[in-house]
Amino acid sequence: MDLLSEILSSAGWKNDLLSKGQIYDSFGFHFPCERSGGFHVVTQGSCYARMGNTTIPLHKGDLIFITRGINHELLSDPKAKVVTIERFLSDKEIRLRKENPVTTFVSIRYEVPPGPIHPFFLELPDYIHIPFESIQAHHALGDIIQILSRELELNLGTDLIVQRLTDILLYYMLRMWLNQNETLQVGWVKAFHDSLVLYALEKLHNGYSKDWTIESLAKETGVSRANLANKFRDVLGIPPMEYLAKLRMEKAKQLFQKGNMGLEEIAQNVGYASAFSFSKAYKRIFGSSPSREWKRVV
Repeated sequence: MDLLSEILSSAGWKNDLLSKGQIYDSFGFHFPCERSGGFHVVTQGSCYARMGNTTIPLHKGDLIFITRGINHELLSDPKAKVVTIERFLSDKEIRLRKENPVTTFVSIRYEVPPGPIHPFFLELPDYIHIPFESIQAHHALGDIIQILSRELELNLGTDLIVQRLTDILLYYMLRMWLNQNETLQVGWVKAFHDSLVLYALEKLHNGYSKDWTIESLAKETGVSRANLANKFRDVLGIPPMEYLAKLRMEKAKQLFQKGNMGLEEIAQNVGYASAFSFSKAYKRIFGSSPSREWKRVV
């Protein structure tokens, strides 16, 4: 699995379809997103997205991802009266149909679970807007938007199909944003642009339970241990083995939250010989035992 896919799948976001709405008049919808991201695709017509003092015009085929915790609105025009999306979905009079819809869009809420957020998401801007006209011909992103539009136009798109298509759109959208935004700042965006560090990260994420050493990881990546250690630290700010230890702890926490494994089995699943050695490593990194910490946050 590539690193971006692994980060997204491990984030534990809950995909919640808020609307695949056909709007027949002027509208203004408020989307509360205190601990979630909002993802919108305009498949017909046009509207505006407003986040605080920022208003962005959206046209057919445009995508916008409100990355985290920002209440926002979709409006037919900046002066439109606003109601909550929940009220719109429950009020039959507001949803009264006419002959032809003015605007059609899909809105997905990605609920972020309690606990630490992967640092990659903290490096994203408040919102990512990709106009359809900026997508190159035959790019997968444009193809999926057209498939989604067709599903909605024919009224064939079940909730499951729409949600899966928007998940794919979100992945391609983030990948396009990464390709267009390089940085010299230490962090995850920089890591995605460094082929050596990216390769090492994918090796660790896809095999975190292996008995890695800096020597074996350097051999796998085809460079010296000093070169790998220095490059990794320059890009992400921590040494490779320290990163691996923290990655294992996060994977262990995810296994614990599923509730079907004891500490001994979890420890072995993430690369430790015993629960004792795992607990010792956990306490060294976080300052407390895993059982005490997990009971507090789960």
